[in-house]
Amino acid sequence: MMSRRFVVSESSMTRRDVLRWAGAATVGAALAGRHVVAEPSQTPHAFRFVHMADIHVQPERRAGEGFRAALKAVHALDPRPDFILTGGDLVMDVAGTGHERADMLFDLYSRLCRDSDIPFRQCVGNHDIFGWHSEGRVSPDHPDYGTKMACDRLGLEKPTYSFDHRGWHFCVVNDVLPNPGDGQGYHGGIADEDLDWLDRDLAAAGNRPKVLCAHIPIISVVVFRRMDARDEDHMRIPRHWMSRNAGPILKLLNKHRVNLVLTGHQHQNERILLDGTTHVGQGAVCGAWWKGAHLGNREGFGILDVHPDGTFEHRYHAYGWQAESPTADG
Repeated sequence: MMSRRFVVSESSMTRRDVLRWAGAATVGAALAGRHVVAEPSQTPHAFRFVHMADIHVQPERRAGEGFRAALKAVHALDPRPDFILTGGDLVMDVAGTGHERADMLFDLYSRLCRDSDIPFRQCVGNHDIFGWHSEGRVSPDHPDYGTKMACDRLGLEKPTYSFDHRGWHFCVVNDVLPNPGDGQGYHGGIADEDLDWLDRDLAAAGNRPKVLCAHIPIISVVVFRRMDARDEDHMRIPRHWMSRNAGPILKLLNKHRVNLVLTGHQHQNERILLDGTTHVGQGAVCGAWWKGAHLGNREGFGILDVHPDGTFEHRYHAYGWQAESPTADG
């Protein structure tokens, strides 16, 4: 169950490979704005997928142009990825804005995704949840309130779901919980009903290699960059930095021998190995929100090559984006 390597790569892009599978169902779904994977044969063998976290599409800061550049880099990979797994925070920002702008942001994101003939699997982040940080300007009675808007625009029945691909089992879990009293509108964690579902779903996957994808880290080391507890009896980690119920989640990961956890949110690269599970915190497609590198982490995405025996290779690919007005890291 051990991963094989974890490196940062800024290698030049290779020529596009021949399209592996782009059936009429996949193309039709993409043109309709519904990014659904048309599954190929489930015979286990090695394959590649890409993890794109924290895209933060917006009309400002050349973000659309930057996302196009990232997708171009994905399409130039050799071998070609089977699919793109996003890591949440697809747009910037529907949590604290009105419906008109929120609708425009998801329309922009969907148009850009249609540039790709590699299918998407979507994950929702805190910036994708409509109205939670609106301070009462958006009513909870609004038909698009909460995750409803993101699910409708992304073609998801629910923000927590699972799928199988070539012998591997993937769980995409919404770990953004409402918390209107903390000034952020949310905190990290998996709801009890989703934990129950996750337990059953992972059990049903049996001995297949397993990946859990969520937006907010279950555990994280980079959160300590911002911590200084000299005047406190206890070190305090804000609940919107990482999962508030990491203990029960880690117990499930260990119980079901989950190989890999992929998250974003912090816009930084980290890797933690705990109880046989590798936790990869991915750097951001947008870097420092399209203003340059964030704490030394350039704009990029994760490339994952996985194998039937549960092993994998991961590298972070900085795709060479230059921000309009580069800022100092941080």
